[in-house]
Amino acid sequence: MKSLILDKWCRGALRALLLVALCLAPLQAVQAAPAAQDAPLPLLLGEFGRANLAEGETVQYALTTPMAGTYTVAFTADGDAANFVLTLVDADGNTLYDDVLQTDTVIDLDAGDYVLTFTAQTEAELGFLVGIEAGTMSADADAPGELFNGAVFTTNDVTEPLHATITLEPSPYPQQALILVQGDTGDVYDVEVTSEESDYYYINTAESEVLQFVTQGGAYTLMVTPTEGGAALQVSVFLSGPAPTLEPGVETTGALDSAEDKDTYQFSVAEAGAVVAVTASADGEASLTLHAGLTPDDQTWSAYGYTEEASVLEFVAPVAGVYYITLQTDAEAGSAYTLLAEVKGQAATLPLDEPTPGTVAGGGRTGYLLDITEPEQFVIVALAGPADQDLDLSIAYYVDGEQVASDSSATTSGREVVSLFAETPGRYIVEVNGAWSDGADYVILALSGALADMMGDNAAPAAAATPTPNSEGELEQWAVAAEASSEYSDDSWSAQQATGEPNTTGIGDDPNAWAAQFADLMEETLVLVYAQAVIPTGIEIHESYNPGAITKIEVLDPNTDAWVVVWEGEADTAGEEVAVFSPALTPVDFATDQVRLTVNEPLITGWNEIDAVKLIGMVE
Repeated sequence: MKSLILDKWCRGALRALLLVALCLAPLQAVQAAPAAQDAPLPLLLGEFGRANLAEGETVQYALTTPMAGTYTVAFTADGDAANFVLTLVDADGNTLYDDVLQTDTVIDLDAGDYVLTFTAQTEAELGFLVGIEAGTMSADADAPGELFNGAVFTTNDVTEPLHATITLEPSPYPQQALILVQGDTGDVYDVEVTSEESDYYYINTAESEVLQFVTQGGAYTLMVTPTEGGAALQVSVFLSGPAPTLEPGVETTGALDSAEDKDTYQFSVAEAGAVVAVTASADGEASLTLHAGLTPDDQTWSAYGYTEEASVLEFVAPVAGVYYITLQTDAEAGSAYTLLAEVKGQAATLPLDEPTPGTVAGGGRTGYLLDITEPEQFVIVALAGPADQDLDLSIAYYVDGEQVASDSSATTSGREVVSLFAETPGRYIVEVNGAWSDGADYVILALSGALADMMGDNAAPAAAATPTPNSEGELEQWAVAAEASSEYSDDSWSAQQATGEPNTTGIGDDPNAWAAQFADLMEETLVLVYAQAVIPTGIEIHESYNPGAITKIEVLDPNTDAWVVVWEGEADTAGEEVAVFSPALTPVDFATDQVRLTVNEPLITGWNEIDAVKLIGMVE
């Protein structure tokens, strides 16, 4: 079963209006019907609903239609739609439909509120969505058309880009927006979606007909551009529905169809500081990657299981709430799997100024809660473990579930030190990672104090070096800080390795460059921070291993806090052993001190490593 992800094949016939629905099912693992519904389940137009029903069981959904028109209730599950009776009642209690469910049940409805009741005639799997052929698109970008969730728009003879604003209803939970774009044989389209926060999503229909992104509602701009053909176009806007829920301590089974598939589940944590353990076992020789975070596309915590080994992910939950667990495999043929999530109680409290003995299991993690009660404290945590065991150490601080400060150390021994400046009092999370060890005993010590108290007269910071202008009056500067969507480790190949001047020692893989956690898996980003904000006029990206995977360069506009694209396309450094990529940049009228690179890992085989990035620009 799929969760928040698309099946690759249609499995039945619908009339042309909602033929696409079967291509999208199942989007989530099937859920059992509520034991006793106090109220109908809320359902948005175009949102997939699914349930397993025993004979005689019912499930109800509450739906609001935005306009009068002809709506289709599309059956999307395996099996026979006739296994269910559909009863549809309006807000006044009038029954508008009460009959066997059809593969596509067509009903004329006014704008308003309705309740759909499905009754199983035999034990069966229910899957459906409700949609309407509606919406507009325009060739005028300044006067775009309008689309909404559940809308299916069709047109013919597309010769120029078409534009629309997609309005998605607010959802109480994150889910995938699914923009399906189809044409006749030989038609190929570029599909681009931009959010109000300037998040950008793109597909080409020759590679995929579905563009998907995580949403809880909002307005998005859509542009569909014909690149080949253009005889026909159908744009459908659907929502995946909520991710299935993992029950603590209860095994769940599923299957990934290919290396491109992802299954996502939600898991509730009742109390901040809880230790969450997730174990995924593949069927056969496949390996599984686990990610966890507070949204379906979040990868705050990750773990990788090698072939025939379980993938084990353990972390301390910084806040109470819903966490999302995502699985992927590197097996092209996919893999069946077994998934188990548990809460192992609260993490232990790490006292200050007191050496504390501890143990970490091989491949596991041990987490601590460190309470800092005073502002502006310098915090140091030291780990003393066996020299022949590879233990890693990290400290992090979260605000509303978002990591705002962190440090980590990952040498090849069991002796690590991390530190950070704690501006505000709060609860910090310290983790000992035994992923690369056989398990070990250790002693851990946390210290905290005001910087002036700890360093005396030496506490005054040194003045930052000022970049020197070149002959054109431009400042040339190397990054002073960096952050990446993922990194191979907390030390070697970390994002921090992309700061400063180039320092790799030769051709090939080098720990003095940044590398993503996994090669060839997904699109990654690297954000570079510079000491002096400048109006960018040039950039030099030192690619030290497998160049050519950079597909986009953006700079941060401090006036809007939005990322602005200054270059996008295909890099000309592919095939070189090492390279300095220096494309011409689109001019901007603001000074920036941050650059974001997008690296498409699957584009160039192997890790695509970046040693250093020089920003060139004029001071405002």
